[in-house]
Amino acid sequence: MAGIQTRSWTLDPADRIAELERENAKLQRINKVLMDRVERSMDFQGGAFSLFQTAIVLEQKIRERTLELERALHKLEDSNRDLARAKELADTMRTRLFEAIESVNEGFALFDSSDRLVLCNRKYLSYWPSVSGRIQAGIRFNDLVAMVAAAGAVSEPPPDVWLRERMEHRHDLKGVFLNRLSDGRWIQVNERRTRDGGIVGVYTDITVIKHEEERRRESEQAEKSALMTLNDQLQQAKSQADQANLSKTRFIAAASHDLLQPLNAARLFVSALADLEQPAANAELVDNIDLALASVEDLLSALLDISKLDAGAVTPEVSDFPLRGILAPLATEYAAVAAERGIDLKVVGSGAVVRSDMRLLRRIVQNFLSNALRYVQGGRVVVGCRRTGDGIRIEVWDNGPGIPRDKITEIFQEFRRLDTPVTKGRDRGMGLGLAIVDRVARMLGHPITVRSEPGRGSVFAVTVPRGTERRAVRPASVAARPMTNRLAGTSVLVLDNEPAVVAGMEALLRGWACDVVSATNGDEALALLSGMPQPPDLLIADYHLDDGALGVNEVARLRAACGRILPAVIVTANRTPELADEAKAAGCLVLNKPVKPAQLRAVMSGLVG
Repeated sequence: MAGIQTRSWTLDPADRIAELERENAKLQRINKVLMDRVERSMDFQGGAFSLFQTAIVLEQKIRERTLELERALHKLEDSNRDLARAKELADTMRTRLFEAIESVNEGFALFDSSDRLVLCNRKYLSYWPSVSGRIQAGIRFNDLVAMVAAAGAVSEPPPDVWLRERMEHRHDLKGVFLNRLSDGRWIQVNERRTRDGGIVGVYTDITVIKHEEERRRESEQAEKSALMTLNDQLQQAKSQADQANLSKTRFIAAASHDLLQPLNAARLFVSALADLEQPAANAELVDNIDLALASVEDLLSALLDISKLDAGAVTPEVSDFPLRGILAPLATEYAAVAAERGIDLKVVGSGAVVRSDMRLLRRIVQNFLSNALRYVQGGRVVVGCRRTGDGIRIEVWDNGPGIPRDKITEIFQEFRRLDTPVTKGRDRGMGLGLAIVDRVARMLGHPITVRSEPGRGSVFAVTVPRGTERRAVRPASVAARPMTNRLAGTSVLVLDNEPAVVAGMEALLRGWACDVVSATNGDEALALLSGMPQPPDLLIADYHLDDGALGVNEVARLRAACGRILPAVIVTANRTPELADEAKAAGCLVLNKPVKPAQLRAVMSGLVG
């Protein structure tokens, strides 16, 4: 019996009750058997003592069995109480579970291993209002979604497509599944399998998030449209700016020709007048006029250069070349100027190779040198080079009056000049040279440095990258000595569409004892050529003629008519490299307007010598 009790305590409440009922029935059977046995003994023996003895034994047995029965009943009562408490606890936990599920903001649905609905909350039912009354515990999931699709509770995709996709996701349970309901709400489904093979699903309303995403997309689209509109406006503005720059460039080219054309004629007339015998007073006037015209020429050239740089009309032609190709010609060119002003000019040669635009770099060094010669009075100017890391620094030293520290930045601005005792008259300059240097250096990417100490002098320098290839540079030409009779008798044909320029050129050339014939267009020049006993020794032609005609083309026609290559000089206000290349290809030399008589005379002497 003790073994049965022990075993009964290991069972759950229902099994324990059944075990106790079986023990009670067994005890009743034992009691009945004992009673029967006593009765049979009395029948056979019939003795009083024997009956008494049997009664005592029977009483003892009954008492034992009664006690066992009472203990079994107590255990049964305890088990019933435990079962009641367990049932009460289970009901409490189930109630709390339902309350917890109902309290969450998401929809909740639990399906068993057979995919039948076990329980769900009201939030879940609220997503399917048209069929919520038909959703009961025990309904299969496939029947539920089929019912939802048939009721049109989902707006997109179409019901049959949505039903197929929903069942596929239910089978795989990969990621989330989105439902767009017919009332406009968006529901996100997250499902996981339970340990017993069921499926628990959480249904979250993400309508606010979707609307926010839609507003963000609309905002992004609006911003994109605005950016595209702005980009179109910028492109249009850029196109207009490019067109304006192009117009400005064309204007600069036209202005170069139109402004320098009368100046060129004036310089020619003044030079012709200077070659004539004049009284002292008249000679002084002629010199003053020449100085004034030279100042106007310098100012116009500087202004046109700045305009071209600002308009982007100047394109650097970067190459590797030796510095002697710049320094040697500058030494020759400025030697006479330095000697005239009593300045000791020393240009230290260099075999270094640099990488830059040779023409523009020469312009920078030339401006440094001309400034030094302008501000030094009877002192010394030195031009030299230093190696610095990967570059070469070209320096121009002078022992002039120096520059105050607070004025160094100012001197690179337009029309800014230092007022010093030595800068008088023409030597004052126009205040544009260093402004041009600043623009050219920034375009080339060459750093400019200035060191100066008032009363002791200044050092202007530009640093240029080193080059790797050497290019042969034509040796610096030595200025020809003036030879008065060298051009005497030289036959010259002048072709220019401006009568004033033609008249000035004729006066200048005849002052040099040249035989001159002039024409204003190519046909007139051909007619003159046919009447000449022999071809002219030299052709001088303007580049821009009337009716779009070009001087290089007219020179080619005249050469063809003569049957030989006549020496030719093209005179133009256009200083672009393209024109220089075009003239070079045509076998012509180029002189820029306004023409300097000394330069023209040297060129003519070289061509006919």
